[in-house]
Amino acid sequence: MLRSKMIVPIFVLTLFITGIFAAQSENAVAASNLYWGSRGTEVETVQKALNSQGYWCGNVDGIFGPKTYAAVTKFQKDKGLVVDGIVGPKTKAALRITDSTPSRDGSKVYRGKTVTMVATAYCPCAKCNYPYYGAPSYIGLPLKYGIIATDPKVIPMGTRLYVEGYGEGIAADQGGAIKGNRLDLCFATHQQALNFGIKTVKVTILN
Repeated sequence: MLRSKMIVPIFVLTLFITGIFAAQSENAVAASNLYWGSRGTEVETVQKALNSQGYWCGNVDGIFGPKTYAAVTKFQKDKGLVVDGIVGPKTKAALRITDSTPSRDGSKVYRGKTVTMVATAYCPCAKCNYPYYGAPSYIGLPLKYGIIATDPKVIPMGTRLYVEGYGEGIAADQGGAIKGNRLDLCFATHQQALNFGIKTVKVTILN
């Protein structure tokens, strides 16, 4: 009888420990993703791989900037991958890069964390984008629902986000008034943007 009573708590403890290690593994994979704003030797490895395969991204400097982003998205498109400009496990595998120790990019908001931010709204219209009407987002994506302007010192370009009351999006644009814990959410129409107004929202970093 004593043995049977001990089995249950031991089994529960085993499941708990297994869950911790699984969560740590998932976090490690997310932390190893590279995107616009990342820096370091892992970025250099990606740049070398891209250049060697004919996707020129400029000098190998360890800085994930516009040239590296353009090369990554072209590579992803050609290889039939999800075109998001993020070098995750599948893109690394296609580039024949093996994962190493996750890099630290020094960003102030860490992946997987939920933070409170102030969100405003805009749309692709001329009034919202004067004097840049017709231009794409900062990283070259067309302005549409899901494009989010952030302060790159807080949330780097290319970061995927979940915004309370808005949904999923990508940090792909910047603005002169978007500094610190501020977001500007792109909507399909001007009326939708006006309806959203200004709100304090919870933002989860997805990658």
